[in-house]
Amino acid sequence: MDDWGFNESHEAFIKHIDDQLSRTKGNQLVLISLIDEWGKENILNDTFFDHIIKYNSPHLLYITFDFHEYCKGLQFGNILALLQLLDEKNIFREMRFFWINTEKNTVLSDQTSVFRVNCVDCLDRTNVVQAAIAKTILEIMLKKVGLLDIDAGGLNDDARIIFQTMWADNGDAISRQYAGTDAMKVR
Repeated sequence: MDDWGFNESHEAFIKHIDDQLSRTKGNQLVLISLIDEWGKENILNDTFFDHIIKYNSPHLLYITFDFHEYCKGLQFGNILALLQLLDEKNIFREMRFFWINTEKNTVLSDQTSVFRVNCVDCLDRTNVVQAAIAKTILEIMLKKVGLLDIDAGGLNDDARIIFQTMWADNGDAISRQYAGTDAMKVR
């Protein structure tokens, strides 16, 4: 992209990232890119990275995840590699979540960061990754408030099915608005 095109798009990038950071009270925005680092998408990948570098903020954490490589053959369980990376970097622990004691009207915890998942024309890739992150955070929250045993491996079967159904229905609704069809990857 020529300098003029880059500079023009950088203004839009700044507005978008500033808006996203304002939602985190200026703390951290975790940018997860599912854009291919090869082929036609690589131009977008490189330009997005250049925008992040030029923005130059300690409040941005940029992570790339080669969804096609890790999940080829519909092996979506391999998203565990991304979740492990996020856990190793203490992102889940540091981001916290909003928790209020309604009896005392006291905030016990405030969310300090937000995930922004980036992909090219593929709601399904984005939805699969966001569902995995949301499930992980839900399990952390339920453990913290004492509704899930700390030693439990995760949600029980009933809760997992409810979560998956809710997430799939939401993915279908978004896909119908965006593409006019249900999502391809469900449940």
